[in-house]
Amino acid sequence: MADEEVKEESEKTASVNDEADTSLDSDLEELEEEFNKLEEDIESEMETELSQISERVNKLKHGLSVAQEIEKEMKELESELLDEKEEKEKYVNRLHRLKADFSNYKKRMEREKDKIADRAVKDFVSDLLPVIDNFERAIDSFDQENENDLEGIEKIHKQLSNLLKKKEIEVIDTVGEEFDPNLHEMMLEEESDEYESGVIIEELQKGYIYDGIVIRPAMVKVAK
Repeated sequence: MADEEVKEESEKTASVNDEADTSLDSDLEELEEEFNKLEEDIESEMETELSQISERVNKLKHGLSVAQEIEKEMKELESELLDEKEEKEKYVNRLHRLKADFSNYKKRMEREKDKIADRAVKDFVSDLLPVIDNFERAIDSFDQENENDLEGIEKIHKQLSNLLKKKEIEVIDTVGEEFDPNLHEMMLEEESDEYESGVIIEELQKGYIYDGIVIRPAMVKVAK
């Protein structure tokens, strides 16, 4: 009887142990399943995040590449702009030099033209003066009997004198003026009670001046 009770009690204990083992195994399996699921979820989330991170990195790389291209193009444009600016400045400077050269050339040509014109006038007057001198000598030597001829000669002389005035050719002042070697040529020198020393007392031949240039100095007699 006692053995049977012990046996029965032993069987109950074994049954309880089996049930406990079965329950533990079941719990372990559930934990394992939860762990695996959690691991899958974590891996899935990590893959998603990594994919997003990778996508962002690629976008950044692309953006960086675009920025580098833009920067490169900007530098090229700046270089081209600088070249254009230098080229423009070069042409502007050249234009200014050409304008200055042309202005100088024009002024030089005008001076040359004035010189040629002045020389032509001077040469013309130099050739004309002996003719005028002869007319003046003829007028001085005419007598009253040839009054008609004298009138004609005086008329021609007046026309020649007016021509000189028209060309702005002036007669050099002489008698009563201080002798000036730039304007006068002293032919004689003598004592004078009327004029002080160095003053012109007589004109021997008219002198002429044009635009400050002496065409012919006046021949004069000067007081000592």
